[in-house]
Amino acid sequence: MNNKTTGFYYHPTCLEHDTGHGHPERPARLTTIMEHLTTSGLLERLEVCEPEPIALETIALVHPKSYIDYIARSCKDELTSLDSDTVVSKNSFLAARLAAGAVVDAVDKVIAGEWQNAFCAVRPPGHHAEVDQALGFCLFNNIAIAAEWLRRNARAERVLIIDWDVHHGNGTQNIFYERGDVFYFSAHQWPLYPGTGRAEETGSGAGAGTTRNLTFPPMTSEADYRERFCEATREIYESFQPDFTLLSAGFDAHHEDPLAQLKLTENGFAALTDHVLGLAQKYCGHRVVSLLEGGYNLNALARSVAAHLERMLAVTMKT
Repeated sequence: MNNKTTGFYYHPTCLEHDTGHGHPERPARLTTIMEHLTTSGLLERLEVCEPEPIALETIALVHPKSYIDYIARSCKDELTSLDSDTVVSKNSFLAARLAAGAVVDAVDKVIAGEWQNAFCAVRPPGHHAEVDQALGFCLFNNIAIAAEWLRRNARAERVLIIDWDVHHGNGTQNIFYERGDVFYFSAHQWPLYPGTGRAEETGSGAGAGTTRNLTFPPMTSEADYRERFCEATREIYESFQPDFTLLSAGFDAHHEDPLAQLKLTENGFAALTDHVLGLAQKYCGHRVVSLLEGGYNLNALARSVAAHLERMLAVTMKT
């Protein structure tokens, strides 16, 4: 593989996670992304990989075996609701293993120097999943598993998770709230589901100061969002000095998204990507893995993912 490329993970089995008619987290999210990347010619510029299902013992770095078994048992022929928002079906367990497997494989390849960065177009998403509870469309916390994999295998001493999904990643925050080796930064609309992520939530114990929540009221402009986001991330990189950056890339802060009320555009996501990649170049040798979280207007999602990937590709071409 060429280290001047961007890795891209996708598996068609992620389409078989059936959430039922009318559910916002639906297979069409991925099919629309793939169609847009194909017709635009962007997909052929990426290093496309199909992930393998993650080993259950790797999921168990974050989630207890009893919870993993519960998710496996719940995935039956008929649709099953795990909470008011989270639905599983026959192939949801396999799709969730593929989603987490994509992120872990991506961080390994970036650490090995095969790529500078990678994006995982996967579902179900993960950042709402608690240690032992499925929430907000999420089964396993994909990004937390990747962060723990990096730490447990001595691939990185300090991992920064940036979460720009419009909803706060309660699960990711709680998993690392008392950890000083993983910094969790969330930029999200407030108030909004799930009701967590207040500015005063900053970590505790060994993790005091390694959680930061940046909240935005509904109707915040793109310019205001970008200014505050860029200032906060600069401060975090300077103080925390991460070895690796993981990005929970939800695109539901887009002004066309039906589940929130912020005013970002695909150009705004491109600018955020440029900013993060510039900081990652300075502090952690370009090492960034990004994965799909939210984004529920199909066309806006596809355009935003493409804009994100264009910037990831551009930085690899410069070096």
